[in-house]
Amino acid sequence: MIPESAGPIRIVHQDDDIVVIDKPAGMLTHASSFDRHTPSVLMVLGSMVGRPVYTVHRLDRMTTGLMVLALHREAAADLSAQFRDRETTKRYLALVRGHLDDHGEITTAVPRNIRGEAVEARTDYRTLGRGVVPEPVGRYEEAWLSLVELELHTGRSHQARRHLHQMNHPVLGDNKHGDKTYNRWAASLLGERHMYLRAWSLAFAHPRTGAAVTATAGLPPLWDRALELFAITAPDRLRTAGVTITTG
Repeated sequence: MIPESAGPIRIVHQDDDIVVIDKPAGMLTHASSFDRHTPSVLMVLGSMVGRPVYTVHRLDRMTTGLMVLALHREAAADLSAQFRDRETTKRYLALVRGHLDDHGEITTAVPRNIRGEAVEARTDYRTLGRGVVPEPVGRYEEAWLSLVELELHTGRSHQARRHLHQMNHPVLGDNKHGDKTYNRWAASLLGERHMYLRAWSLAFAHPRTGAAVTATAGLPPLWDRALELFAITAPDRLRTAGVTITTG
């Protein structure tokens, strides 16, 4: 089995200042210093829109979902400041091992970046659905899984993945912070490897007009298959994809 395909990027919204995309799994935000020939968001999207694009935040390589990129330096400076000053709203979906409480807050310190010192971090979570698959997985007699919505109030390295791992509810398919036995079981069941963490909703102020921009990514077919196999019913609102722009 191979990882989910890395192409193509889906453009959700584009205007003269910004482009909002749905990033596929397996694609780096920037080219790696170890492999500059591997396709990255900057490389592929720049070719798609025919002009330079500027990143203002990033997603892990195997995380899918929404990113906003700037189409000129002024927009990049404005959006970067919004992310730095925590004026954006970032919500993720995760499929995790076990059954979580209905809602809660995780505030364990995590590294600012891969090699950085641990700093304050905050993730709020809300459980949207729970499922049980009646077959043994490793030391567990049944497979218990939860669909969780996360809101990240800080932007640390692997924050969502680290926080869920620290709660003993790792993200399904996370090879670094997850449960390898559960990961192999899920890959065998679904026919491919995938990390079930998705940047589902992103809200920010438009850098030129100040209008409120809210983007939602919807659920890919693989997530629909996983939810069905895991007997989890997702709220209908998660299937909405698009961008809403509201002026004051």
